[in-house]
Amino acid sequence: MKRVFVDQVFITKFGKLDKNLNEILIESGKQCLINSNKKIDMLLVGSMNPEEFSDNSNISTLVADGLNIQGIPSLRIETASSSGAAIFSLGFNLIASGAYENILLIAGEKMTGLETKKVTKVLAKVIEENERKYGASMPSLAAMVTMAYKLKNNIPKELLEESMCKIAMKNHYNGSLNPLAHFKKAISAEEYLNSRMIAHPLRIYDCSPISDGGAAILLTSAKSDIQVIGSGQATDTVSLKNRVILNRFEATRLAAKKAYKMSGLTPKEICFAEVHDAFTSFEAINCEDLGFFDEGKSFINIINDETTLKGKIPINYSGGLKSRGHPVGATGLAQIADCVLQMRNQISKDRLIENNSTALCHSIGGMGNNIFVNILRKSAIHKNLPETPEIKHTRISKISNSTELIADNEEIDGNLASYTTLYVTPEGFEPPLTLGIINSIKYKRIFARAIIESDFKIGQSVTVFKENGIIYFRKATPFDKVKSFIKRKIKTILNIFD
Repeated sequence: MKRVFVDQVFITKFGKLDKNLNEILIESGKQCLINSNKKIDMLLVGSMNPEEFSDNSNISTLVADGLNIQGIPSLRIETASSSGAAIFSLGFNLIASGAYENILLIAGEKMTGLETKKVTKVLAKVIEENERKYGASMPSLAAMVTMAYKLKNNIPKELLEESMCKIAMKNHYNGSLNPLAHFKKAISAEEYLNSRMIAHPLRIYDCSPISDGGAAILLTSAKSDIQVIGSGQATDTVSLKNRVILNRFEATRLAAKKAYKMSGLTPKEICFAEVHDAFTSFEAINCEDLGFFDEGKSFINIINDETTLKGKIPINYSGGLKSRGHPVGATGLAQIADCVLQMRNQISKDRLIENNSTALCHSIGGMGNNIFVNILRKSAIHKNLPETPEIKHTRISKISNSTELIADNEEIDGNLASYTTLYVTPEGFEPPLTLGIINSIKYKRIFARAIIESDFKIGQSVTVFKENGIIYFRKATPFDKVKSFIKRKIKTILNIFD
C-alpha cells in the first residue's frame, strides 16, 4: 500500500454565488493547481445532482475541457450529499493501489438557482420512494432520528433543546470567523428559541442552508506535510423504516471503525474534527458514533463546551454545514480542505486550534446511508502505516419492507417507534403533517401519516389502517385496545391447537 499525501487545496466562498456550476468547478480546479507543478493523471468530480440543480450533465468532461487537461481519465461520482468525500476516498484508494500518482479532486454544487420548494423536492429524491410518497423530507426524517435518540437516552425535552441551541450558537460563532462561510453572523439563544419550527423538534436554526460552492484537493503519492492515514466507507438502508436501530447511524460506526483501524489511531488521538451537521442533532449523534463521547452523553459534553475552539475536541471549527453552508456535492471535500488549512496554520489566529496535528472528517450521504470517514495527520509525527491493513466489511441488519402489505380497510395495532410533525412541508403537502414509523407484530415496520393531528408520544399504542392507497395511523382508542387484546387471545388459543 503506497502512502498518500495532500498537495494543494482550495475552497470557494459558500453562499449565493453569481456563477454557474461549471464556473465554480473550473475556478476551484485552477486555483488549486496555481502553486503545483504536479502532472495530473486523473480527474475526479463530485456533484450530487447537476442535472436538476444546474441543467447540466457530462460534468467531468466539461471540467477537464475547461482546465485543458483532456486526455486523462475523468469521472463524476455521486453519493448524494457525501459526493465530495466519495471522490476523496476513491482518489486515496487509487493512489494507495499504485495505479495513479497525482489525482485532482473537484467538488461543487449550484443550488440557489432554484426556488426553495424545488430544491427541497430535488433533495428529497434521495429518500426512499415510499417514504417520499407520504410527504417525508430530509428534515422530517432527521427529526425522527432525533426523537428516537431522545427516547433511547431518556433526554428531557429541555436538555435536548438547550443542547441543540448550543450547537447552533457554536457553529454560527465559528462561521462568523470564517471569511468563506455562508452565514458570518453569530446568533443568540433568544434568536434560536424564537426561530421557526420546521419539523419538531428541529427549528430553522437547526437546519443547514441552501448554498452554492466548490472545493478542490490535489492528492499525490509524493511526500508532503499532510498524510492521509485512514479512510473508511459504509452504507445503510435507503429507507429509515427498514433500520433496526433508529437512534444512531450504524454506517458511521462501521466507516469510523475502518478508518481508525487503517490509521492505527483511536478516537482519543483525534485533535479536531469536521462532522456532518446538516442538522444540529446530527452533530451530537455523530460525535458518539465516531467514538468521541460515550453513548447518550454527547449533549452533556456539548453543553460543557468540550466541542468549542478551545474545548477538549473542537468540532466544526469552519462553522460546519450549519454555518459555513451546505452545497451538497461540495461539502465532503470542503470539510477535508478546511482541515488541511487548519493543520497548515493557513487561517487567522482567532480560528487556530492549539493542537491541530490530527484531523477526522465525516460526511453523510442521504439520510445516514452512504458515509465516509477520513483521517489526516501531519507527516512529521506519523508512523508508517501497515503495508496491507485488513479491513473487514460488516453487513448491517435490516427490517424488511412491510408498508405495502396492509390491505384496504384492514386495521392493525402497533406502537410508535418515532414520529415528527412538519410545519414546512414538501411541495404538494399541506402543513402541519405528522408522519410516524410504527412497530407492529403482523407487519413489523410501517411508515404512515397521522389521520388527525394530535399530541403523540413515542412508544404509545396506535391503530394503523389503509384508505385510498394511503396508510394512516391514529391514537388507539379503548375499543381498539380491547379488540387487540381479543385478537391476541384468539391467536394464542389457535397456536395451542396447532
